[in-house]
Amino acid sequence: MTFRGSCDGEIGRKILFAKLSTMDGTTTAEQDADNVIRILVATDNHLGYGEKDAVRGEDSFTAFEEILELAVSEDVDMILLGGDLFHDAVPSQNTLHKCIELLRRYTFGDRPVSLEILSDQGQCFHNAVNQSVNYEDPNLNIAIPVFSIHGNHDDPSGFGRLSSLDLLSTSGLVNYFGRWTDLTQVEISPVLMRKGVSQLALYGLSHIHDGRLARLIKDFKVKFNCPETVANDADGNESKEEEDWFHLLVVHQNRADRGPKNYLPEDLLPSFLHLVIWGHEHDCRIEPEENAKKRFYVSQPGSSVPTSLSEGEAKKKHVGLLEIYKGKFKLKPLPLETVRPFVFESVVLNDHAEELGLAEGDASTKVFKYAKERVEAMIERAAAQHTGHPKQPTLPLIRLRLLYTDESCMFNAIRFGETFSTRVANVQDVVQFSKVVKRTKTEAVNLDKEALRRALEADNATRVEELVDRYFEEAKSNKPLKLFHSKALAEMTYRLLEQRDADAAENIVKFYKEKAVDHLLEAMPNDENIEDELLSFRARHKHGDLLKMLDAQGSKVKKEEHSISELVGSAANVPIVPATGRGAARGRGTARTRAASTAATRGKAQLNVTRTSGRQQTLLSSVMGSRNTASYVISDDSD
Repeated sequence: MTFRGSCDGEIGRKILFAKLSTMDGTTTAEQDADNVIRILVATDNHLGYGEKDAVRGEDSFTAFEEILELAVSEDVDMILLGGDLFHDAVPSQNTLHKCIELLRRYTFGDRPVSLEILSDQGQCFHNAVNQSVNYEDPNLNIAIPVFSIHGNHDDPSGFGRLSSLDLLSTSGLVNYFGRWTDLTQVEISPVLMRKGVSQLALYGLSHIHDGRLARLIKDFKVKFNCPETVANDADGNESKEEEDWFHLLVVHQNRADRGPKNYLPEDLLPSFLHLVIWGHEHDCRIEPEENAKKRFYVSQPGSSVPTSLSEGEAKKKHVGLLEIYKGKFKLKPLPLETVRPFVFESVVLNDHAEELGLAEGDASTKVFKYAKERVEAMIERAAAQHTGHPKQPTLPLIRLRLLYTDESCMFNAIRFGETFSTRVANVQDVVQFSKVVKRTKTEAVNLDKEALRRALEADNATRVEELVDRYFEEAKSNKPLKLFHSKALAEMTYRLLEQRDADAAENIVKFYKEKAVDHLLEAMPNDENIEDELLSFRARHKHGDLLKMLDAQGSKVKKEEHSISELVGSAANVPIVPATGRGAARGRGTARTRAASTAATRGKAQLNVTRTSGRQQTLLSSVMGSRNTASYVISDDSD
């Protein structure tokens, strides 16, 4: 089977999200069980969560057993898990025992498996004894194969860098794929499988620290390989053949935007995908949602057991039955009936202050009584979540979050929970107090328009950082800077724009603040003399000296390598030795040279492009000219 370097762009397909029985242009015979791939999809099972809790200790195992029972009753071809099968990286013996017992009971048997693996199995499945999928092992009888990636809770760790999934893979219980040992470059090759006329390319992206993954994508170090089935039509455009692959990606990363380096934006994923199964996020959004830009669908099954008493965890838990026929799919949500009832409610006490008479005194007692009434109502609502399943726990999880501004409204939450000791599962934390922080609008900062005009009219101000410097120099008589030098802000602008250093502003601001605090602690001025002392700080420490100190401090973390061109120019006959140590190739394996993919020229951040960065140069050094000193940069390793 041949692969091309990457799949790029909208490759002449239209996902038909419809029932298989009503697909246009297909007959009933074509849609029979021999041609439809049926997959049970689940993520974030967190086996072993709270296992020592006398009330909730069995919840994760009960839900997982129901998932396996659904796989048997729905007669699926395989189970696909999206990471965090275990809650702990090193699960207890009790957790491992129960997991192995459940997998053997429900996935072993004489039922034949209809999936044919077409890709190199030795490369696809990690720590498989025979370097093959488990149902092709002659020593095992597998009825329903389980395919899984790892998540952030069960990722490889400790001596040998083994995951708990490695143990399950070696024992033949799970087909572990999408595992990375070299985190300096990620190349995602699919597990190719076929059933009748339907062909599935299954891609796995096990959890990688979000900051590291963001840097890999930024440096064009993430590459997708896909089957070479795209042909050119008469006009030279890419078009798919009739018997094509269905591209399915399972990923375990932050989906919600938690900062520029703390999530994986959907738009960075390649557009050739049909469906993405997204693990790690616990709130259930299992109905496929279309990405408007890339035109693939995303399904987020969520967790099968609540691991926090949050609003997202209170949503109804589901797994999905995914049916694939050629390039079309249907995903049917299957509600879990053994999940413990959970009701979450959030109340802003200020909205009820007049009703409760909180301003009249004895606010704590009044809020206690009000909270008790609310919890009683929540327990009644939880009773409506009972499904009648014999294994469903009866005691509900209740979380009442009280948002307050005045601490006089607070009471002893533990004592409050004890009044419901026989009626709820989480006695110790039924009520959670959360203080509302009032944010006042700061005075608007108006630009000095005259200073800005003069800065723009200056002949020698042609770059953005030069405009910033000149503006603050022109405006200092009206609105002087109290701490920063104008050239420090110009340097910040230069590093952000020219060097693409996203941490430049944070590093410079933090360093200036630390040095200013050290100066004030050394001088110990009176309150009325603080501003004068800050002026003294600016006069004593020139901006050039501070920036040199900042870069020198960064050199202790990571010394910048000389560019290849410099090394060749100065010592052409000296072999290049890659840097070692903490700052270089901090992945779990060793860096190795790879050829750039053909799609690198298309400018997609998620594709593989080899880029060699030369000596990073600050604005200060570029103005002052080259010197015979070593050049350093600050490491952005945030792991």
